Amino acid sequence: MSEYIISQMHIEAARNSTDDFNLFHDKNRWHKIKENPFQGTIALGFQLGCFVEDQMNHSPKSYDQQLNNAKKPKICNKPLNFSQYELTFAGSVKPGDCISLVVRDGRLSDISGVECFSNRIALKANGKTVLLGYKRQTSEHLVKGISKLPDLFEIINSRDRCFITPKQYFVKRKYMIVGNAKNFLTSSFAEQSDYIDEFIDKVSFPEMYPLSLLSSALLERAKAVGQDLIEEPMIYVSHKLSIDKKVLSSLKSNHSLNILVSPPQKSDDENSEYVTHECTCVLSTKEILFHAEIQLARLSSLLK
Repeated sequence: MSEYIISQMHIEAARNSTDDFNLFHDKNRWHKIKENPFQGTIALGFQLGCFVEDQMNHSPKSYDQQLNNAKKPKICNKPLNFSQYELTFAGSVKPGDCISLVVRDGRLSDISGVECFSNRIALKANGKTVLLGYKRQTSEHLVKGISKLPDLFEIINSRDRCFITPKQYFVKRKYMIVGNAKNFLTSSFAEQSDYIDEFIDKVSFPEMYPLSLLSSALLERAKAVGQDLIEEPMIYVSHKLSIDKKVLSSLKSNHSLNILVSPPQKSDDENSEYVTHECTCVLSTKEILFHAEIQLARLSSLLK
């Protein structure tokens, strides 16, 4: 199990490459957040997700590595062309922290009729678990995102940072940028040439790079509805992410992403302070790149 020491420079690389302007990561403004318990900057949630992705890609316990080593655990009826991340945040990572990933043996199963190979993971900072959950390879999307999408033509032709349909879905348009993806990989201790190497004309975007642009979309939406990011900051509780690997493999630099973010959905539990944003990313080709369910809570509610 390899260990890595995260620095403010890693955080800077992650926030700059994803346009994440959350003050929790800003070395000049973190102290402006009301009752900030972290007393300094913290790593980005999707930055830690990229660390999980890269470490899994090199783990002998992952499904792809087992296939490459001719140790296929079972013949699957369908190709496992979708990656799922189910991550729960149990702590934070600060500059100077030493992080590592624990990967459990994977197993094949069936979840609601979807074939699935799952590895349980735990990300530790200084020996303490700060992120836990599963990385799965599946035959279909498990996360449904926005269950009833607006007309795809309307999504693709909407202007950036607008609200569409009576449901008031927020549209954020982002672009796949090779240089940003390389910096994002570096922020997560990944070897960028494993994914992107212009010398041999290789561009294979990591799964977490387009997913990480959700942070920018969520922040832009918060500003658009007038949320005070200093007095009422939100923090991640959990991520449920599902990305189509075949669609991802077709993306090149400057491909546009149309990210839809739903209004916050409250938990069925009346006492819960959590809200969930359902998200879906549509390409100009009308293909679905990913679905996501992002659970957040007001910092003030967790401090109680």
